[in-house]
Amino acid sequence: MISIFLSVLTAISYGLQLYSLPEDAPLEIKSYGTVEASPDAPVRSCVKKCGGVPTLFVNGEPYPAAAYMTYLEEYARYDDFSDAGYKFFSVPTLFAGRWISVTNGLTPFNKGIYDERDNADYTVFDASVRRILSSCPDALIMPRVNVSMPLWWINENEALLDGTGERESLFSEKWREDASKMLRDFIAHVLSSDYASHIVGYQIAGGNTEEWFHFDMNAGVSEAAKAGFEKFLSEYYPDIKYKGLPDLSLFKRNGTRHGSEYLARYIEYSSFAVAEDIAYLAHTAKEASGGSVVVGAFYGYTLEVTSPLYGTHGLRWLLKCDDIDFISSPNSYIGTRDEDADWTEMYAADSVRLHGKLCFQECDVRTHLTRLLGDCAPETDPGHIMTAPIWHGLFDKETAVSMLRKSSSRQLIKGNAFWWFDMWGGWYDDADIMDEMSAFRSIYADSLKKKDRASKAQVAVFVDESAVKFMTDCGLRNAVYDQRKALGFIGAPYDMYDISDFDEVFGRYKAVIFMTGIKTEGLKTGVTKCRKHRIPFLMNSSMHKSFSAEELRSFCAANGVHIYLATNDVFYKNDCYFAVHATEAGDKTVTFPKETTVRALFGDKKEYSGKNITFPMEKGETALFEIVG
Repeated sequence: MISIFLSVLTAISYGLQLYSLPEDAPLEIKSYGTVEASPDAPVRSCVKKCGGVPTLFVNGEPYPAAAYMTYLEEYARYDDFSDAGYKFFSVPTLFAGRWISVTNGLTPFNKGIYDERDNADYTVFDASVRRILSSCPDALIMPRVNVSMPLWWINENEALLDGTGERESLFSEKWREDASKMLRDFIAHVLSSDYASHIVGYQIAGGNTEEWFHFDMNAGVSEAAKAGFEKFLSEYYPDIKYKGLPDLSLFKRNGTRHGSEYLARYIEYSSFAVAEDIAYLAHTAKEASGGSVVVGAFYGYTLEVTSPLYGTHGLRWLLKCDDIDFISSPNSYIGTRDEDADWTEMYAADSVRLHGKLCFQECDVRTHLTRLLGDCAPETDPGHIMTAPIWHGLFDKETAVSMLRKSSSRQLIKGNAFWWFDMWGGWYDDADIMDEMSAFRSIYADSLKKKDRASKAQVAVFVDESAVKFMTDCGLRNAVYDQRKALGFIGAPYDMYDISDFDEVFGRYKAVIFMTGIKTEGLKTGVTKCRKHRIPFLMNSSMHKSFSAEELRSFCAANGVHIYLATNDVFYKNDCYFAVHATEAGDKTVTFPKETTVRALFGDKKEYSGKNITFPMEKGETALFEIVG
């Protein structure tokens, strides 16, 4: 016990003496005004609280937002998912017939709507929607609208391309305006169609891999960035004279903590501009749809993306945007989808919930049926480029079922909406897996009847997007990415926020963990307030090896946090359910503060009662329980 407190004190004092950093200006994304819902909309959807958690509502009722999607529709399993009770689907929608990233040698999944100048072609999208409706006549559908530009636009706007020289710059105002016009035209087509009442929202996708990364994955450095950066400095940092674009190689060698505020401000701008793009296009979608359906985007991967140059570190600004209803990410790829790890959201999810927005997760869970893209669609990947370990399937059905259970248990207990992303199709083409899918959708739908699904975590974890521009990949990995894995094993639920929300929430918790890495203004304020209110805190640094699960658990237990599970297994809990994913075989004992009765929702459906509930588990198994008394 003494050693853990010594390590805590060492980490705190070391972190607080690291660097003196320049303060940030209060950046604000432009507000475009509120769009009132149209009284004659064909369908209405919104996000509001149900059971204390932001939830999708459709036509005034909470809706079980468990969806299905694939890129390769020739292998789609729409019939299977409809038969399993799924009524919610996403469909890929391309403005340009181009691959979703700049990887050379890959071809698009489909032709784009705007591939021909002044000749929009909606036939591919219409056919996709009608194919879903033929399998599920009462389906609700959310297009994933990739707003990337067609080749004719690229050829006409060479001065507005990003650092690759092949794709539009996310700094270009003309690109944003032209994409907005296309988006309006697309939504007008939807509203004029006979399937308009089935389109329940829009996920606005763009940038590399549709996830709003700069295409060059290098802060978008290009001629198109110059005017925007000069305007950004004059508006927010007028004391800094514009002198062109910075040399990012300096950052990659040394970061910016030891000197270049100019370089730091460009990195800050590279995320701020992307957040502005998303807000602008979201407002377009709201206006075009009559303000009657939900709109959201992938964004904010501070927990996952260890390069500050991708443009994804502006979530705190985007959460203030009234036109954004949900934020998405895939399940974490931590450890190349390590089977034992907690596959968290890639963003500070409890900040998203705090701001009344829905967490909408992409569950692209591989199975024993997963094949490489080049095997499924040789015309799309003729050179078998997509062969990295992350694209490979699991070894057996038993493991696949457990990974699906782990992912679905997290979405249930966290209150997330989600879609099963059957990426190349056929991943879930198995009777046993579809039985799992059906059972889980029923559990998820039943959960919406619970009076209180909100987190009751006693631990708050804070990251700081403002620190990103001062840290190299290595520093971010030490402070955030690696530390997050150990958090999944502490045996107690925790909530994850951006530090910009610290003042509003810190008083709710018994213990605080800072994963900021370096001393920022937000961290200094947080530490001061924790000390004033006598809330114990722990802080790592970009130079400090991440704390182990045992150290974190000891810190939490010593400060009054209830530890439910004392072994290094993945654990989730709210007042309605708990789940355990076993990293080792053996008996698992979950300790409750009082006598509790629980019922297993997978397997034998056995009931257990007591303060200490013990049950056997095999390595890799996932168990989900409903708390019934």
